Amino acid sequence: MTSQRPQLAGVAVGIWGFGKEGQSLARTAAAEGAARIDAVDDAGRGTLDAPTDIANLSLWRGAEHLARLADCDVVFLSPGIPWHQPFFAELRAAGATLSSAADWYLHRYAAQTVGVTGTKGKSTTASFLSHLLRRLGADAVVAGNIGTPLSDLEPAPDAVVVAELSSQQCALVTASPRISVITNLFEDHLDWHGDIDAYHGAKANIFSHGGEVLITTPQVLAALERLGIAPPPVVRTVDAADVTRPEGDYVMAYEHNVVNGALAAVAAAEVIGRPVTEDEYLGAVTTFEALPHRLQVVRRTGDVRWIDDTLATTGESVVAALRSMRPDDRVALIVGGMDRQLDYDQIDDYLLSGARDVHLIQGPTNGTAIGRRFAAARPACVHPVDSLQAAVQVAAAVPGVTAVLLSPGAASYDLYANYVAKAAAFCELIDAVSPSN
Repeated sequence: MTSQRPQLAGVAVGIWGFGKEGQSLARTAAAEGAARIDAVDDAGRGTLDAPTDIANLSLWRGAEHLARLADCDVVFLSPGIPWHQPFFAELRAAGATLSSAADWYLHRYAAQTVGVTGTKGKSTTASFLSHLLRRLGADAVVAGNIGTPLSDLEPAPDAVVVAELSSQQCALVTASPRISVITNLFEDHLDWHGDIDAYHGAKANIFSHGGEVLITTPQVLAALERLGIAPPPVVRTVDAADVTRPEGDYVMAYEHNVVNGALAAVAAAEVIGRPVTEDEYLGAVTTFEALPHRLQVVRRTGDVRWIDDTLATTGESVVAALRSMRPDDRVALIVGGMDRQLDYDQIDDYLLSGARDVHLIQGPTNGTAIGRRFAAARPACVHPVDSLQAAVQVAAAVPGVTAVLLSPGAASYDLYANYVAKAAAFCELIDAVSPSN
């Protein structure tokens, strides 16, 4: 990785991955005057036509073209490339100049950026922080992993950018935002990082290159201390025991979002230079809407709420979703997705506690690995199925059901292109079951 922003004028630029970020970087390289832009997307095969509005761009699809990147002066990497991918390791070992969309952006705009990461809650926290800052009069925008590539941005000098950063994006940065927020650290993305320590270390990289302020929880600080990672000069902590839960049926009043909201308020105070008042905070809470695919009610059929929570890809996030259900709900919980060998004991613990009335629907691919102890103890409440279609049909038929929760506890890439595709299929299947609603 580079420790400074690479110069692109007159050089050969390589781009590994041609999704949203890759295309943004190709346009950035062209605008900077790159002599040649070689983009390789190793997710498929065959030659693609390059977009005609990007000068000096050649585009290939297929892993056999990766060697072209070794002949480039600088290579921009998409965040989905695993750290242990052999050719990626070869580039690092060869001392290649490597960068990313987030790294490119941060080398110029770190001073006016709040970076937000964490295993879960980072999108909601980043979005709520941006919403809160705008209500406080700041020129704030949210970007990064949540949508707009950071390389698309050229913020005004007085603007504040709230950058949501995934662990993969954090691992690739060599410049840190002035303020960093880490919501929590659980187990996730082990297929990308190799083990949980490497995953947590990648998250910590968000502040390790000149970051000034870290806003987080005591639990995250303990995890960093265990790894021997020193925090930045200023640390602000939010302890769940000290946070008051807002009243009302609001997104930021859900149990798992209470700390996220408090973290955002502390970050906002750091930006504006004074504490956020209670009225200012509650005003933001009552006007903030749920993000897509995060406990989003997508359909209502009679008394039943159909809830898309496809971004719940860990056991912790499934439990958080169940805790957010109403105490008197009968919940049909649909789980299952790509098997990443995660630990799901916390789901069993919660289901067996009886805190919510739950029928567990175990879908493909790894659904039967989720709730094994619950299935053994209460087999009448567990329904293994072989498709999302069957899961929706079973959920609709659960007697007295009031909430159908698609909170898979796993990524969607086993059977779907991504979580958006899985959520779209969920909605279509609901409409097929209840076409008149």
